[in-house]
Amino acid sequence: MKKYICILLLSLIVVSACEDSSSLLDPAVTTGIPVGEVFQKAEYAERNLSDIYDQLLPVLSISAAGTRWRSPDVYLEATTDNGHAEAQWGRSNAFNLGAWSASYGSFSNDDWDMYWKAIRACYKFINNIDKVPNDAQYNYDDKKRAVRKAEARFLLAWNYAELVKEFGGVPLLTSEVNDISPSNELLTLPRETYDTCVQFILDQCDEAAEVLPKEWTGVDYGRVTKGAALALKSRVLLFAASPLWNNPEKPEDSPFRGAYNKNKWELAARAAAQVLEMTDVYDLLPIEEVFLTRVNKEFIFARMQQPQSYVTGLSFPPAFYKQVSFGNGGLNQVTYNMIKEYEILKDGKAYEITDEASGYDPQNPYKNRDPRFYRDCLYNGSKVLDQVADFGVSGDGVAHKGTYNDSYEGPMDTYVYSIKFADPTLKINWQTSLWYYGEGVAANYPYMRFAEIYMNYAEAMNEAFGPEVDGLGNGKTALWALNKVRTRASYPEDPKYTNYQGLKGSMPPVPSGLSQDEMRDRIRKERRIEFSYEEFRFWDVRRWKIPVEELVEIYAQIPTWYMVDGERQVRYKIVKTETRGMDEKMYRMPIPESQLFANKNLVQNPGWPFSPEDSE
Repeated sequence: MKKYICILLLSLIVVSACEDSSSLLDPAVTTGIPVGEVFQKAEYAERNLSDIYDQLLPVLSISAAGTRWRSPDVYLEATTDNGHAEAQWGRSNAFNLGAWSASYGSFSNDDWDMYWKAIRACYKFINNIDKVPNDAQYNYDDKKRAVRKAEARFLLAWNYAELVKEFGGVPLLTSEVNDISPSNELLTLPRETYDTCVQFILDQCDEAAEVLPKEWTGVDYGRVTKGAALALKSRVLLFAASPLWNNPEKPEDSPFRGAYNKNKWELAARAAAQVLEMTDVYDLLPIEEVFLTRVNKEFIFARMQQPQSYVTGLSFPPAFYKQVSFGNGGLNQVTYNMIKEYEILKDGKAYEITDEASGYDPQNPYKNRDPRFYRDCLYNGSKVLDQVADFGVSGDGVAHKGTYNDSYEGPMDTYVYSIKFADPTLKINWQTSLWYYGEGVAANYPYMRFAEIYMNYAEAMNEAFGPEVDGLGNGKTALWALNKVRTRASYPEDPKYTNYQGLKGSMPPVPSGLSQDEMRDRIRKERRIEFSYEEFRFWDVRRWKIPVEELVEIYAQIPTWYMVDGERQVRYKIVKTETRGMDEKMYRMPIPESQLFANKNLVQNPGWPFSPEDSE
C-alpha cells in the first residue's frame, strides 16, 4: 500500500479514554485506563475499540446533546431547504442566517476536531493491537486481532471520508504521533490533493474488506463488515465524480477538487455494483419497518443504541403526549419546499402536484401522497395514537389555533413535523422526573443502507452511460436501480399504522424513455425523498452545485383556522417564511481559522478569508 506521511493536529489529545462495554449496542461507561496498559489485555483493547465506535457522530438524539449541533436536538436537515428548526436560539438558526465563519458558528469547527481525534485513536489501535496477548476468554488470537485491526482501518477510512466530504483534501495521517510540541515538523504539513485523499480512503477500504466478515451476530451485531467497507467506497467515489469535486472548468488536482475525469462516474457505478451483488446479506425492508428494526437487512452500517423512547418523544410536539413539563418536542420541521416533492397516487399512477391530472386540492393537500410522506411527516389531520393532529394559526383572531402546536411556535414554523425515525404506535409512559422513560423502541441510525447503494448506482450509471444502457454488462441499468427503491414504497397493510390514512398501493415505476437530463432530475428527486432527514440533502446540494438561489427561499403550507357560521374551519396558505444566507463558498466547509494560524502550510477553501481562490 502507498506510504503516507503522518500528521497530528494540535487539538488532539494524548490519551484516549476507553469505553467499558461488552457489545456495541450502547457503550456507556468511560474508564480511564492508563495508556500504557490499553494493549496489555484483550479486555482493555476491546474497550478501546468500542470507544472508537462510540466517537461516531450520533445524529439521532439520544440525549439532550445528541445531534451534530450538540444542543438543542436539531438535525442537520434543518439547514437545508427540506427542513426548519424551531429552536431559534440554536446554532442552526445562525447557520441559516449566514452568521457563521471559519472562526465561529459552524458545526464544521467541531467536526474538524472530532474526526482528527478519532483518526488518531484508530492509528493507536492499528499500531498496537498486535501487542495484545492471546486470551481464551475473549478468543484473542491472530485471526481475532486481524479482524479487529480491519475494523479500526474501516473506521479510519470513515473518519477521513467525512473530513474529505466536508473540506476536500486534508493532510494525511498514517500513524499516531505523541509529540505535539511546536517543534515537530509533522504538525505543519500541507493539505494533500483531493484525489490523493480519495485514493487513500479507497486503499483503506480495500484492505479492510479483505479481512472483515460479511455479517456479525449476537453481541457483535453492529460491527463493521465487508459490505460496509465496499459501501463506503461507493459513496466516496460518487462524491469524487460529482460536479463540485470533478469540475471540467478547473481540471487540475488540488486540495479543492480532483483532476477532472468523466470516467469517475463509471468507477462509482462499479463500486456500487459490487455491493448490489450482496443480496444474500442485504435487502430493502417495508418502509414502515426500516427505522424501527434492530437486526436490519437494509442497514449496512448503523449506530447501535439500546431501545428507547427519546427519539419518538422528541419528534412530536409535547402537547401530543399531554406533556407540559418538557417543551423540546417538535423542533424538527418539514418545509413546503420538501412537501411539494411528494407525488400524488391516483389510479395506479403518480403525479406531481402541479399536474392537473393529479386531482390535487390545495385545501386538502395531504390526500393520496407518496407513502413515504406519511412515514416522514406529522401534519394537520394526521391520525396517530387515536388522536387527530390539530396544528396551525388563527386567521381571524377568533378561531382557536392548533391544539398540538409545538411550544416554541414562531413566524417560521411550518406546522409539519419530521417523524421519520419515530414510532407512531409507541405509547410513551411519561414520567415527570424522567420524561423519556417508559416503553422503548429500536432507534438505530443508519449511516449507510442498501437503498443508498441502489441510488448511488442509478446516479453513476446515468451519468456514465445514460438511463437504460447496460454499460457494465450485468443487466442492471440506472432505471432499474431507481425503480428498486421507488417501488418499494408501499402503504403498510397493518391497520395499527393509522398515520398512513388506511391507503392501499405503492409507488409505480418511473417509465422508460427518459433522456439523460430527465433521468438526472428524477434520480435527484427520488434521492431527496428517500433520504429526507438522513443528512443527505445538505451534502447532495453541495456536490451537485445546486444554484444558491434555489436553496434560500423557504416556504411553509400553513393551516389557518377561521370561524365560519360558528364552525371552525381550516384553510391552507403558502407563505414564505425565510430567506436564508448562503453563497457559493458554503459548498465547502471552511478550515477552522485556529488551524490555519497553527499551521501556516494549510490553505483555506475557495471564497473564505485567506483562501488563494476567490470563489468556486
